[in-house]
Amino acid sequence: MSKIKKFLNENKMGKLIARLLGKEELAVDDNGKPVLSQDEKTKILNLYGDAFLKKFEEMSFASADAESTHDLFDAAVAHAQEVVRQEKDAVIAQLRQTITQLTDEPENAPAATAVSSTASTRPLFRANMTLGHNKAAADYLSNGVLAESTTIDVADLKQELGAYSSQGNNLDMLNEVYQSFTTSKELEWKRAVTEYKAVSAKSLSNVVQQFKKEWNAKGGGKFTLLTVKNYRHKVDFPIDPVDVGESWLFHLYDEGKTPDQMPITRYIVSHILMPQIGEDLELVMTGKAKYVEGSDETSATMNGIETQLVEALGTGTTGIQFFKGATNLLEADDDTVLSVIDDFVASVAPLYRNKQMPVYLSADLYLKYKRAYKKKWGVGSGTENTQFGSDRVDFSNFYLKVLDCLTGSPIFFSTPRGNFVGLKHKNPPQFITDIQRHDREVRFYLEFWYGVGFLIGEAVFAYVPAGYDPSTVTVSARQGAAGKWVTSSAAAANNEVEGA
Repeated sequence: MSKIKKFLNENKMGKLIARLLGKEELAVDDNGKPVLSQDEKTKILNLYGDAFLKKFEEMSFASADAESTHDLFDAAVAHAQEVVRQEKDAVIAQLRQTITQLTDEPENAPAATAVSSTASTRPLFRANMTLGHNKAAADYLSNGVLAESTTIDVADLKQELGAYSSQGNNLDMLNEVYQSFTTSKELEWKRAVTEYKAVSAKSLSNVVQQFKKEWNAKGGGKFTLLTVKNYRHKVDFPIDPVDVGESWLFHLYDEGKTPDQMPITRYIVSHILMPQIGEDLELVMTGKAKYVEGSDETSATMNGIETQLVEALGTGTTGIQFFKGATNLLEADDDTVLSVIDDFVASVAPLYRNKQMPVYLSADLYLKYKRAYKKKWGVGSGTENTQFGSDRVDFSNFYLKVLDCLTGSPIFFSTPRGNFVGLKHKNPPQFITDIQRHDREVRFYLEFWYGVGFLIGEAVFAYVPAGYDPSTVTVSARQGAAGKWVTSSAAAANNEVEGA
């Protein structure tokens, strides 16, 4: 056993996690950080919560002086308290719902009920099998024969939604929003109402001095504390039940699920709406959006991180440190991209050089960097690099990290992960606020809050070309690079004629 592994598995929390995962010991990487599979992370997350998992993954056991595990214990206790609170609220809400249903419905119309489960801290949802779409599902799951038509009544959807959301499942669907886009994994999530601001910051000036009996105050310089704004968003989504009824039934059959496990309301949100919400959050809102009061455009819902950096470059009041003489590297050759990023990393403040720091950049810049790196340091270069092919910037603690929200952008930046935050609402509203029927159309009304930004200005190092406007970059997940693709042979012929 290596010294690092020995330090981890002699740690009380390390032993606890190993036993939880059914292992004799845990693996560690070269930096002393625990190595966990996705299944192991999920198991820890379900038992001790997201805060616990993040703190444990960030701990280093490279020496006997491993960090204190008090914060881990506090995170586990907080998670347990939150689970108990949600369970209590869900039971109370379910009792109220049941009383209302018993008052309004005939005795022979069974309502949704809750039963205890040893596998979950939350009561299991029981679908009302007297509803038309659930009857169709039961028939299809039992005999494999799909009815000619599946009628989905909006009144039935509203009834099922009320029972389902009363058990805390509405909050689960809301949490899916914050996990539906790739940049979410890089954010330190905070809860706020309309804005969030760090409550303290370390001193920037020196504080140590030669001993003297006289009082001589020293220090007082502060980091610039930035305010991250939270924005209210909505989704007004129309759908024809005929379009979704059969696909829902096929999903139940193929996945071996029941209406209890995947109610049609949950299916519509998770499998139809959520992919588009995630795409909007990632490719439009998180990076390039610019807030415009009263606009209906997705690109005007909030200020994305690119917009914030461009505006900060213009104001000079945020404390953010911008690399001097930045140009649009998307228009530069690959070798220039390699040298600029290497120089950028070497120029970051000494305070951050010993940290594991990501350099967030677009896939476009990443490709140019990697091509230049291979060309310069590949076979025949005469330089032996044991980390060749990795994303770590040579001879540094910095590593390249692609953010999809930066697609098509010449901007790149580096900051400690805890300084890059996303905002949820402190008291989140119902995610699905209403379902209505208009003619043959069913309308879903959804609502959530989201914002993104930095907490401390001086902890952000950014490369932002002067004159770059994120709002001019149109990004689609479904279209290739402009000018590189055609959609038909006729279009290809036209292109050939035009280019002749």
